[in-house]
Amino acid sequence: MKYGLILVAVLALILSVYFAPGVIISGAVSSSSTSLLGCSLEVPMDKNQASNVLVAGQTWERARVNIQNLGSEPLHNVTVLIEVPQDLEIKASSQLYPITKEGQNLKAEIGDLSPGQSAGLLLDVKPPASIKFKKEVPLKIHMVYPGGEQQSEQTISIVPPPSWLTYFTILASLLLFAGILVAVKHFGVLELFSTVDLITIALLAAIIAVVFRYISKLINLGWFDGLVIAIPTVILMVVALQLVRKPGTATLLFACVLLISVVVWGSQIMWLGFYLAEGVVVDLLVFLFGMDYADRRLTAAVYGISRGMVSTLVFYMLYAPVEWKISYAPWYIGVQLALACAGGLIGGLLGYDTAVKMSGARL
Repeated sequence: MKYGLILVAVLALILSVYFAPGVIISGAVSSSSTSLLGCSLEVPMDKNQASNVLVAGQTWERARVNIQNLGSEPLHNVTVLIEVPQDLEIKASSQLYPITKEGQNLKAEIGDLSPGQSAGLLLDVKPPASIKFKKEVPLKIHMVYPGGEQQSEQTISIVPPPSWLTYFTILASLLLFAGILVAVKHFGVLELFSTVDLITIALLAAIIAVVFRYISKLINLGWFDGLVIAIPTVILMVVALQLVRKPGTATLLFACVLLISVVVWGSQIMWLGFYLAEGVVVDLLVFLFGMDYADRRLTAAVYGISRGMVSTLVFYMLYAPVEWKISYAPWYIGVQLALACAGGLIGGLLGYDTAVKMSGARL
């Protein structure tokens, strides 16, 4: 098959993504040989997010304190006392073990633990509304049992959302958009686009913004949403480049995607920078490749991969921390980046063949 090797590589990537998380996140907190109780903290409990990292301004986040009997003898009447730092607000969720709150402390009665047995304490954690700089806050956990006592200190990092970077991005996006409008008016760029060109771009943008997004909402594929959505998006982007063949085609396409998304899905205008970044990087590459509007299979693939790289990095490193107060784990960002690039590669190759057939049909 023409794309046999590519499909095999993508299948290998998908399989590695499926099996890798269990290896990456399975590490446990080490304990000394003299410790009878092991203690670890999971916050957030979503493994896709950065471990023990909370973004200021976030609402309640689920956490779990794991206690395990590492010895060879059963332990009786185990009690856990959690000292809550001033920078965090913590409350206990409903669970098997009785927990009482005494000021800033939580006290849990675990009871008996057999050798190797674990007990999980579910908590709800809320970081402060805002902080100026990143800070480390210690969560001290005291474990008491007849004949012994242990203490474990778990560190939680609280990071501020990149507000200054957000404001800079929004301002830069608005200035770039204004600059594009000025250039369009001054140099008559918009006059280069015929009515047919504008209708073509609008139709392709509507398919991306409405049809594909509806399908992604209807069929939630989790980690592989980026891969699946990237393929048809890049296909239509390449089709638009070859059919319209005007400077700024990609930027205009994704700007229309945003405008349609605002009307149909209620998206915020702050996403302007995200969509402009997708289009601008492709239009810059078109210029650097000597006004090659994906006329070669190689350039079509390069445009698709570049669009995937830029959109993934901008989303996970800027917009996700700001919009949803989520700090994703570096390995997860890397996985999504690889999937987006794979989708861009497949979409670029398929888009080239589709665009060639559509151009031939038009002629």
